[in-house]
Order: sequence, then structure tokens, then C-alpha cells
Amino acid sequence: MSADKRAAAQRDDAAGREALENQFRTMFAERSETVRVTTAPYANLRRRIVTARRRRRMRIGSAGVAFAVAVVGVGVWATVPGGHHAAVAPTTPGVVTGVPAKVVYADGHTEVSNTLVRDAALDWLRTNYTGDLSGTTVVTTFDQQAQAAADAVPDSSAVIVDADDGAVLALGDGWNRPLPIADLMKPILLAAAFQTGKYGPDSMVPLDTAKHPLYWPPGAHQPMTYQSGDNSADWPPESPNTSIVDYDVSLRSAAQLGANGPFAQVELGSGMSPSVLRDMGVSLGLPSATENLVPVPSLVLGPVKATPLTMATVNATFADGGVWRESRMVGKLLGKNGRVLWTPQDKASRVLSQAAAAQVTDVLHSALAGGTTGVGLDYRAIAGARTWAMAAASSSQNAAWMVGADSRYVISVGMSREDENGNLLPLAQDNRYGPGIGSQFVGKTWAGLVQAVRKLG
Repeated sequence: MSADKRAAAQRDDAAGREALENQFRTMFAERSETVRVTTAPYANLRRRIVTARRRRRMRIGSAGVAFAVAVVGVGVWATVPGGHHAAVAPTTPGVVTGVPAKVVYADGHTEVSNTLVRDAALDWLRTNYTGDLSGTTVVTTFDQQAQAAADAVPDSSAVIVDADDGAVLALGDGWNRPLPIADLMKPILLAAAFQTGKYGPDSMVPLDTAKHPLYWPPGAHQPMTYQSGDNSADWPPESPNTSIVDYDVSLRSAAQLGANGPFAQVELGSGMSPSVLRDMGVSLGLPSATENLVPVPSLVLGPVKATPLTMATVNATFADGGVWRESRMVGKLLGKNGRVLWTPQDKASRVLSQAAAAQVTDVLHSALAGGTTGVGLDYRAIAGARTWAMAAASSSQNAAWMVGADSRYVISVGMSREDENGNLLPLAQDNRYGPGIGSQFVGKTWAGLVQAVRKLG
């Protein structure tokens, strides 16, 4: 081995030892209130891990990666020096035992009496934490004032999330009920298009697909059509309340009109495809296994189903400048003596450029301030430079939405009705749908929650 390679190996080994030390200090700090790093258990365990590292050294390319596994009584932990320099989650499924003494709001002392909210927080904790909850205090992320506002919303499922850190501030009944997202797919398409750099809010695209038909797959000789009664028409179907004329419109105007054609033109346009749209949806927070989340042209019409919490998470990425954050419902876990036993890891990653995220919110601000998204509310009462939203209603009218943000607060409201078997029922019988109809169903509710979060400071 050359002198340079020996020196590099020594540096890697030193970095690995330092990372290992830091990781075990972190691990013990998170898992115990009493164990100090100088005690015999820590020293013995450290020796075992160092030995394991030496025995199981692996080399990938020119960089050595040491992999050590230790059983510490709370699960199997993996340490990868040179990688993430923080304790990682157990690599084997953990077990949560015991019952907490209290579940409180984010203020740290007011107990959560809402059973739905309490159960949601505990379910989230059991998914993300391993250990004994006996005698502990669960400090949730819920804000009592925001939760009261969500509780006051009739016949809808409201979720409020702080985009700055992913904290869930309020959950309404049905927060985890999947509904067809319809026009809520359009902001995701805008994100994908703006990310390519080939499109902007004022890019012009055809409005009338009868005059400018769409072809799929690439190279097809016949335009796409759909069946409308006994007749076929050029795809895609338009919202019944959208007037179509043969001229080009900007993407901003298309969002204001609630039109489908221009967004379909972009989906199949330069640098784009249904696969690009699907991948962006997954990056923003749609689970990859979501029903109907497949790369076909109809994806732009929003046939997939998602929960109000999922759509809040997707739009929080826009509000936070393109950074996706996992929504969380617990802020910390306190021991019997009030000391912090555990805090959740911040799971975040940049999935969209800041410029693209700003362009999306710019378009959605226009849709709210001067488009069909704002028809169901008094925009003057909530006007703000950082207030934006998109409304939606499914073609079968069994779901209505309005999702957007006021500054850092993201508000997602979904409305639906179910029969005794859990099947979604139509909200109306007039065969109308689109952003304008969604806004008429949900707009006032969403605007009321905007006014409520402005009191949070």
C-alpha cells in the first residue's frame, strides 16, 4: 500500500472512530436518562463495537466503510461511519410497551381530550418510537386554538400543518380518509413543469384541444379521444363550467379558468411525460403505492386518492420553498421527572428548486385571488401576498377540496359524505365539478381557517 493510501486509510479510520463515538453518545442520550458514557456498560459496548468494526470492514470503491451491529437492549442499531452522523432508527421492528401518563398539547401542560387527536398522536408515536411509554408525558405538536377551529368545521376534514417544521397543528374528523384529488394534481404538474426550466407561469399553451389535439404514446397517428354520451370528443374532458375558445393561454390563466386542456398539453409537452408527473407526485409526498398513481395521460386529471393530511404535506413543500418534510404529530416524550427522553428526527429533503416552488405558489395565488378557486369565498377578507390555494371537485362530485397556505400555515380541507358501508356519496346531483364547484363547497370553510391561523402569530 502506498504512503498516500495508508494516510487516507488512517484518516478514514479516525473519522470512523469519531463518528462511532458521536453516534453512541447520541444513542445513549436518546435511550436513557441515567447512563453516562463513562460507565462500564458504555465502555464494554464500545469495545464490542470497535471489535466488530475491525472484523467486518468493507471497502466500496476507494473508500472504506465500516459496518457494525450491536444489540443494546432496545433493538439492533446500525452504525455507518462516514455516513449519517446521528443515531438511526432500529433496523429491526421495535416494540412499544406501556401507556403514557398524559398526552398534552404543544404548550406542554394542557391535556388533549379529543379522542381522535389523541389516538392519532399515539399511533404516530408507536410508528416512530421504540420503548416503554409507562409514566411518560407525550407532548404533541397540536395547537389547542388551531384544533378548536378544526373541530368547528362541519361535514369536512380539515388539517393544519406548519410548513416550517412539518408539525401537525390540527386534525379534523376524516383527516386520513382517501378522496379523489381531481384538480389538486394540477399544482403537482406545475411543479414538474417549472422544475424542467422549460415552462414558467406565463408560458402559453393551447386552450382548445379540439383544434390542437393530443397524441399518445409518442409517434401515435390518431389523437386521443374520450366517449361523451353517444359521441366521442378530443381528450381531455373539460370542466362543465369552463368556456373553451381557440386561443393560447398562460398557465396562470389556465389555473384561473380551471381548464384541463392546457395542463394536459404540458403533461405531454417538451421535457414532460406522465412518468415525470408521477415521479414528482411521489417526491412531494404521494405514497408510491397510491391507487391509480400510474404514468398514463389521465393522471393529470387527478384520479388518485389521497388523504387531507397527505395533500397538506404535498402543499407544505411548496410553502417551504421546495423542501419536503415528513409531517409529525409528536414534538417530544418526557420522562417521569420531566426530562426529555426522545425527540423525533427531522426527516426533510429538497425535492424542488426554490424558484420552481415560488412559481407554483405564484400561480396558485392568482387562482385564488382572481380565478375559479376563489369563487366560493370573499377573497378581500383574507387577502395576502403569501396566501394561495387550489380548489377541486371530482367528476362524480363525491369529493370537494381546497388546499393552500397562508404564510407558513398550510390548510387542507376535504369534504365528502359516506353511506353506512363507507362508500362515498355525491355531494350534489347537478353533474358539475371543477375548482369553482370545489370552492363553492369548501371555500368559506377554508377562508375561516385562514383567519383562525392568523391569530396563532
